[in-house]
Amino acid sequence: MSAPAYTVNKASGLDVVAILRSRIGYEPSDSLIVAGLHPPRGRLGIVIRVDRIALDLTDPADFARDQAARLAGSGAQAAFVVRYADQPAIQDDAAFWQWCRAINERLAVTGCWDVNSQACQQVDPAIERVFGPIYGPADLQATRGAAAAVLAGLAPRARREDLATIELAPAIARKAARTAERRATDRSLALSPAELKAWRLTGLEVWQSWHRRLIDRLDTAVPAAQLGRIAALLTDPVGRDSVMATVFLTPEDTPRRIVADQIPADVFDPWTSPGVDETKTRAGLALLEQVAAHLMPRRRGAVYALGAAWHWWNGNGAAADEWAKAGADCVSSPRLGGLIQALVARGIFPAALEKRNPF
Repeated sequence: MSAPAYTVNKASGLDVVAILRSRIGYEPSDSLIVAGLHPPRGRLGIVIRVDRIALDLTDPADFARDQAARLAGSGAQAAFVVRYADQPAIQDDAAFWQWCRAINERLAVTGCWDVNSQACQQVDPAIERVFGPIYGPADLQATRGAAAAVLAGLAPRARREDLATIELAPAIARKAARTAERRATDRSLALSPAELKAWRLTGLEVWQSWHRRLIDRLDTAVPAAQLGRIAALLTDPVGRDSVMATVFLTPEDTPRRIVADQIPADVFDPWTSPGVDETKTRAGLALLEQVAAHLMPRRRGAVYALGAAWHWWNGNGAAADEWAKAGADCVSSPRLGGLIQALVARGIFPAALEKRNPF
């Protein structure tokens, strides 16, 4: 749900194919994608990607009907379908045609495309044939949809595994961040309960200050010492909960109330929450990536767990799964990451994604 709003019309099919990749986050392969189109003018809503291997393990038509019902429940009245596969040839792909027919029973299929590593072409599901001009990778990159994704900072990664790839910052910056983190952590060990609350509040203020700056400008570079102080806060469970609250559509004082012993379960309820603020989430993820860049990969557990949760709450199952996997190999990784990975594997997402019509 994090891509820019985009209106679909009959002349914009190639643009939609391009922008769907940014919705997924990486270049898909061996997948089927169905996107909901919302009234009044056909805006893109929820985008669902299904691995082809999943269709081999179930009835494609029944599975497609379930997904069409999910899209209809979100307010969609039509669907846009894309097949990603090099093999088999589309005319021999019985599972794909079953998928299209089943979707069309519930939602009118107003756009249908076949995409492989070399080219893409429009499909007429009524006669089960491709038609029209053949477009190449360069044509996709030149579309308005691809440009919109790049401007929004949502250019797709080359591989799914790249969704959790964070490059290390220069050694001198990492050293400065580590020094600041160690000082803050050592100081917290000898504090009274009241002093510990003040310590958490100071760290939270550092996070919120830079988070607001990244909301205004996503490419803001945070000083290494400040990133080290945030890293220290993330090692504290209460501090981590307060940071998690900053991206949700809750009162601005919620993070402070968590630091003051507010019960986190009263704040985070995936089944009744109205959803997340996508601008806050994008800025929060960007700040987490800067923190992670100043930590050795094995020490990023808290960062990956938070990132996995935010991606999951925002409906990006692929990114949530990859961040959770990356966190599983870290030292002192919160159990939150494993929980998110289990939810994604079962196709369980927050109720807000099912109920709301973002357009």
